[in-house]
Amino acid sequence: MTVISAPTLLPPGRPADADDVRSLVDAVAAAGFSGVQMTSSHFDGAVTAGMAPQEFFDRHRDRGLSIATVEVAIEWATADRPAIAAEAAPLVDLARRAGAAHIIAITTARPGTAGFDEVAARLACLCDIAADQGLRISFEFLPWTVVPTLAEAARLLEAVNRDNLGLVLDLWHWFRQPGGPREDVLRAISPARIDVVQLCDAPAAPAEDPVVETTTARLLPGVGDIDIDAVLDVLTATGAAPIIATEVYSASLTALGPAEMARQAFTATSAALRGRFSPSG
Repeated sequence: MTVISAPTLLPPGRPADADDVRSLVDAVAAAGFSGVQMTSSHFDGAVTAGMAPQEFFDRHRDRGLSIATVEVAIEWATADRPAIAAEAAPLVDLARRAGAAHIIAITTARPGTAGFDEVAARLACLCDIAADQGLRISFEFLPWTVVPTLAEAARLLEAVNRDNLGLVLDLWHWFRQPGGPREDVLRAISPARIDVVQLCDAPAAPAEDPVVETTTARLLPGVGDIDIDAVLDVLTATGAAPIIATEVYSASLTALGPAEMARQAFTATSAALRGRFSPSG
């Protein structure tokens, strides 16, 4: 399955309204993607602007698009169980209504704000809440947080030890993680644990502010210096079958409008995949 992160088609920081959702869905379908990643804020913005919730879901289904993932659980790593459950509830409801099997979880907690064992216990709690509804938690590491690398993310999965827990491999995070990309670490991870691979590119030299770069200045796959072939070759060699999600947060690309950005994103994604995964399957 090859999808696109729907919020990337809007200018950074701009909330979606009902007209945005309609045009984004049409743009994604016309470009050739098979579905989208969606955020709860994207849905909430459209509904607040007057779109009926059922229209949101029907619009995707009528255009042949699945909703592959729902995001994002973010506060759990420093929360107690009632707070984790409160954060999870609307995401679980949204995933069930959307027909999405995956809820993406990240943490923005900085080093020193939570210990590894605490984070593992809280992630286990989130997984158990999702498991009660037949859903999967897909964890995405961020380079500046308490889980900064793929190696630490893999260690976290082992500590949590839940069958419904997997990984999101965002290639920007992979490229910018402390110590740089580690193909040996990726190769050692069970292919069944690789839930989602988010495709983008980046220049070799990092920007001064990593958060600004990752949210506004990503590049289309194949335009920068990330060795995308190496990552995808490892995944195919190990037998992984992740959701492929194009996730290019770019102020310059969104200025082109959703139809043109989606078209360019699909073309770049298809070229980067080189037939390893079907771009529309």
